[in-house]
This record gives sequence, structure tokens and C-alpha cells, in this order.
Amino acid sequence: MEKEIPKILFNRYKSLDIEVMKLSQLSSKLNDSIGHNPFAAHKIEFYLILIITKGFYSHFVDFKSYELTEGSALFIAKNQVHHFTKELLDAEGFSIVFSSSFMDKYHFLSDNLKLNRLFNYHIETPVIHQREMEQDSFVDIANKLYDEYVFPSDFAKSEMLRTLLHVLLLRAERSKEVQSIGGAKTQWLETFSTFKDMLEREYVNTRSSRFYASELLISYKFLNDIVKKLTGKTVKAFIDDFVIIEIKRYLVSTSLSVKEISYKTGFEEPANMTKFFKKNTNTTPLKFRQRL
Repeated sequence: MEKEIPKILFNRYKSLDIEVMKLSQLSSKLNDSIGHNPFAAHKIEFYLILIITKGFYSHFVDFKSYELTEGSALFIAKNQVHHFTKELLDAEGFSIVFSSSFMDKYHFLSDNLKLNRLFNYHIETPVIHQREMEQDSFVDIANKLYDEYVFPSDFAKSEMLRTLLHVLLLRAERSKEVQSIGGAKTQWLETFSTFKDMLEREYVNTRSSRFYASELLISYKFLNDIVKKLTGKTVKAFIDDFVIIEIKRYLVSTSLSVKEISYKTGFEEPANMTKFFKKNTNTTPLKFRQRL
């Protein structure tokens, strides 16, 4: 086991921010991987979409197994820990990966239309099944993305791929909108996303709910109301759950000691981290690591 969680960077091809492969091609690429085991937990520094067109596939993301069938799509966000399974050989479909720079540049299609729920795994399931799509489908767009990706001419290829990916993301966002929590305002989703991003950067330094509210220039009560509406948890409980996931990632994906993990996740004393972990999971860090 690694001392640190393996971090896999986006490998640019032909200066493109997007890569599209059939699952059969992906399987061959994974088997030839050097430097990390794609079938063991690792963190990705890009965004990944898996779309199944035939068969069945299960994939692990942050300690949960997600089952995909024909028409299903799995959306994995940057910095999530995941791993592939050997079932990939038995399924047909597509893998679409794109860099964080793509999301930074093209996340917003207009001032009024924003992708608020996709890749927001703290409030949404990362899977969309065909039965939830009504008349929509991911399969036709995935086929067009692949055809464009392998098209021999490079003229306007980047623009075409970005446009097609936008369509796919919008279809997914539309499905999420239909299934979304009633009464969730767009402003709340934007505030929550900003809070989540800030938490990812600062949780090692502070788990204070009031600190994050202050940094967001809103009241603690308002932040608590937003988080509770979107996740069903108080802001304190959400922060605690977030830290627990980070601790689990280290326990499962590295050989770091409990002492080392406690420092990396913001605890001054290992005993305090162990107490915190046991309170929230009903087990100790070592027992959690041993049973996996």
C-alpha cells in the first residue's frame, strides 16, 4: 500500500481537454497502467463519466459500490477516491474524462444557466439511470462524442467535443433538476458549492461552522439552513461527515499510521482523531482499516 493516496493526473492528448474511449479500450489501457493500480483506490485530478450501453458494471466511489446498467451514467468528481472493477470487461459503453481546466473555463454556459448539481456528490447521488431520464438519453450523445474524438480531421475538433459534452452535461443537469429537492434555490446551491470548496481547502485548519459562515459573509443560521435543506444535516454534522470521509480515504488508500493521518486531517493529538472517528462511525480507525 502507498504512503500517500495515488493521485492520477489528466493526460492531455493533442492539446485536448477531453478524452473519449470505449470501455474495451479503457480496459486495455488500465491493464497496461504503470505507476498505480487502477483496480485499487486512487484519487483522480480530473472529472470522469462512465456510460453503459450494454451489460452491467459496478464501480467503487468513496467506499460505496454503484451498479450501472444499460443507459446508466456515473459522474465522478475531481479529488474523489475511486477504483475500477474487473466487471469492466463484461460491459460495453464509454469513458469520458476531462480536465479541471475545462470545468473552470466552461462550467457556466450563461449567467442564467448553471450546472449546480452535477459532480456535487455531497448532496446528489453520482448515478443517473435511464429510467430517470424520461425521453432523454446519454447513449446517443456518448456515441457522437466518440465519433468526433476519433474523426480523422482535427479541424474544430476541440470546439465540437466541448459542445457535445455540454449537451451531455445539460441532459444530466436536467435530470437532476427533475429529481432535485423541492424548493432548493439556485442561490443556495451556489453558496453550498462555495462552502464545500472552502471546506476542502481549510478543513485541516478549522472545523468551525462559524468560521465558514463568516468567510462567506453570511450568518451562521443562514449557512445552517442551506446545508440542512440540501443535505438533511446541520452544518456541523456535514463538516464532521466530510472529515470522516477524508480520514477513511487515508485509511483505505495509504499505509500512513493513525498518528500521521491525524496530523494530515487537522488533529493535534492522535487520540482526539481516534475519539472523533469512533464517535462518528462506532469503530476505531485501525478496525476500519483491518476489515477492508
